[in-house]
Amino acid sequence: MNSADEAKWHWAEGMKFALEGFKLLFILNGAASISILTFIGNMKAGSIQLILSLLCFALGAATTVPAMVLAYLTQLQYGNASQAGPNGGPLWRKAGKRHYAAYGFIALGLLCFVIGTILAACGLIQIPSTNLPCPNHP
Repeated sequence: MNSADEAKWHWAEGMKFALEGFKLLFILNGAASISILTFIGNMKAGSIQLILSLLCFALGAATTVPAMVLAYLTQLQYGNASQAGPNGGPLWRKAGKRHYAAYGFIALGLLCFVIGTILAACGLIQIPSTNLPCPNHP
């Protein structure tokens, strides 16, 4: 395998991992949102921290959309730049900016998950325990 073919293979494999990472980020924040919604729906009490955690998880899930779009545009721009030859310098720089912007959205999604988790934990701690026995378990 020559170096160009090997580079293409590594880029293709890297994109597969990136796509799976985007899916994981969406699932991570989406599942957390659903669990908080389920918990709030089964309670008579709630807290502002649980609501804020839900918003953080929703924002974290939403960050996957611009991250995916930027990742696509980055790869498209890298491909165009590789075909432009010596005139591709501006295209490479534009692709690099999109590349780092995609990283920014990924970092924001992870930050939203961490903040949402901390807020959910704080909200759950503040909810008073009823200490009532479960009706199905004496």
